[in-house]
Amino acid sequence: MKRRLLLLSFCLALSNSVQAASACPGFPALATSGEALLAQVRALPPVGIDRERQACAPATVIDFAYSGGVLCRFGSEVDTATSAVTRLADGGELVEYLYLFPYAPATHARLLALLAARFTPVDRAAWPIFLQAAKPGKETTALFTHGGFYISLGKPTEGDPAEWYSNVIFEKVDKPALGVRKVCKEAGDG
Repeated sequence: MKRRLLLLSFCLALSNSVQAASACPGFPALATSGEALLAQVRALPPVGIDRERQACAPATVIDFAYSGGVLCRFGSEVDTATSAVTRLADGGELVEYLYLFPYAPATHARLLALLAARFTPVDRAAWPIFLQAAKPGKETTALFTHGGFYISLGKPTEGDPAEWYSNVIFEKVDKPALGVRKVCKEAGDG
């Protein structure tokens, strides 16, 4: 019996490590359907999925997928532990999705290389206002466009005590800043 349990545990661990090495959906080909992308993210081995609703217009629904280890491999090279998919509450249109990566200068440089190899860079002077504004603890280091999306690469600001992640955010050019960046307080949030 012990041997069976040990073998079953090994098979499950092997299965999870194989799944954890899955490619992150929505890269290098961009996602087009919020429902399809969400189904692909949910098919990864997340430890948990949370849903957050933001009521300010236009209302959005954000689904976060967390992993206790590796959720997926971005570009088949960089491990990520968290993903988020943002859709409009009315109709489910995809407006943003993102991946978070443990921050390290080498990892951040690799993410920049992966994005630069596939997408068109945007000169900093032409960045949208919401990306030019300083945000406590975070800075956007590069911006690209492709297929109706802005693709931004961000990292913690120098000296931030919470220096823990880089992020890659894909957001619709015609509906910018509606995802996790959106500042929106529900009536009871205070």
